[in-house]
Amino acid sequence: MSPGKGWRAHLLMLIRAFARISESECLFETAYTVLDAEMTGLAVERDELLAIGAVRMIGPRILLGERFYTLIRPSLPRWGGSVTIHGIRPEDVATAPDLTQVLPRFADFINGTVLIGHGVEVDRRFLERAAQRLGLPLPPARWIDTGRVARWLVSQHGTFAEASADRGRFGLEELLEAYGIDVPARHHALADAFATAQLWQRLLWELTAAGVRTMRDLRLIGLC
Repeated sequence: MSPGKGWRAHLLMLIRAFARISESECLFETAYTVLDAEMTGLAVERDELLAIGAVRMIGPRILLGERFYTLIRPSLPRWGGSVTIHGIRPEDVATAPDLTQVLPRFADFINGTVLIGHGVEVDRRFLERAAQRLGLPLPPARWIDTGRVARWLVSQHGTFAEASADRGRFGLEELLEAYGIDVPARHHALADAFATAQLWQRLLWELTAAGVRTMRDLRLIGLC
């Protein structure tokens, strides 16, 4: 088997594992990967990934030793206005690994976990598009958007009044401020993943208090 076919087969095996997560599994025992990505822009058909950051969680526990971060060299020297947000310049990724090197490693890291992100649909679309470019369309997987979870909790009047009272907006910065979560940097993929992991900790406690305790419960209320 050629090296190219070998890693493709391995990646397909890993991503099929996403669907095997038990719906009856307690949210406090589930393995999560909290992720964030930076791109050249927000047009999924034109722009490309520049960085991926991720941290592992088991229930509300953040496993600080299990994290993933890499810059990614895009296939084309096309840069949008996003550079003013994340600060990643062409020279910063000139010697970075390309997508064919990064995606198999990232698939290894997220294997068998539920994927968490804030506004995660954007990250999801870019990752799926990247996989398709390599001839590896991703099958359906479990993705949870912390923004949607926070919005649902507020619609249920929340559990922690001091937090829900401040959640009239659901951007990451607003939620971090509402929960008193301090972060050393923003718009860095790993720092944002870590901040989102801390947010997910708080949301897990609220979900449990609201009677949402399993993946099936999350699915039934339309949150995964």
